[in-house]
Amino acid sequence: MVLHRQSLPTTRVPLLFALSMARPAVRRQRLVSAAMAAPAREGYASPFLSGKGNDDFVVRNDRNDVRVLQCPTPPVLRQGIAETAGLPHICVAGESNAGKSSLINHLLKKKLAKASSVAGKTRSVDLMLVNGRLVLADLPGLPSRDHQVERLWRSTWEPLVASYVRECEPLRAMLYAHDIRWKVTPLVRSFLQDVQASGLPVVLVLTKDDRIADEADDRPSEARRRLKLTQAVRRSLDFRGLHFHYSTESSLPSSRRGRRQLLSLIEDLIGEPGGREECRRLLEARAAKKQGRAEQD
Repeated sequence: MVLHRQSLPTTRVPLLFALSMARPAVRRQRLVSAAMAAPAREGYASPFLSGKGNDDFVVRNDRNDVRVLQCPTPPVLRQGIAETAGLPHICVAGESNAGKSSLINHLLKKKLAKASSVAGKTRSVDLMLVNGRLVLADLPGLPSRDHQVERLWRSTWEPLVASYVRECEPLRAMLYAHDIRWKVTPLVRSFLQDVQASGLPVVLVLTKDDRIADEADDRPSEARRRLKLTQAVRRSLDFRGLHFHYSTESSLPSSRRGRRQLLSLIEDLIGEPGGREECRRLLEARAAKKQGRAEQD
């Protein structure tokens, strides 16, 4: 996947025409108003650290206002990027059936992304405008180990994802969802290497963490298995960045804690005024701090 920056063609597609190329459920209006598209505020401070109320969070615990622009083709994607250029972007990627859509729905407390056991439900770059302050981009899933939708990925979705990563200037970081129980495939390894080589920071989200408890006899064996699986994934990816364990089972305290931690990180990432490079430094510092705590334990 080629991710070095190239200039975009100058052709612009009128949005009404662009939206007609997407699925009928898409709202036929501008995704972002001129006021919403204003540059990020100076002196931004994370409300997670300032003690502000629920309505001051970028992503709330309820009543999130989310509008979606589905971008199945390069012209529509370019229009979506142009309209949301004044807002920070965070994208979410992962293999089909790894829990990517469930992760997005859990973060936003809405059923927006299409979670399914059938591969290839997400067939476009879906730009989700969250409360007029953040664009969360749901990317098409990579082919899973059963090689479903591999041809579509190679011919259509991979170039679309590469274009988004390469051309979207406000994109701060990628959340990569990986089922903690799965081995890393060569395609996943190559994809993440290309993404990181492009300069986009990656946060590894190890999904379906609650399934480890289901397969363990007791707490000590659960902890040992979690550590073993985490080390295997990180080693296979040669990943030295920040990772999170995540479960979408909201009845579990670990699930609620994971959501708070990930949303807090998103707040900090979009609050960085300098873009990808500053986000990369922030994540490196967090990863080093987490590794230091692990070594002390």
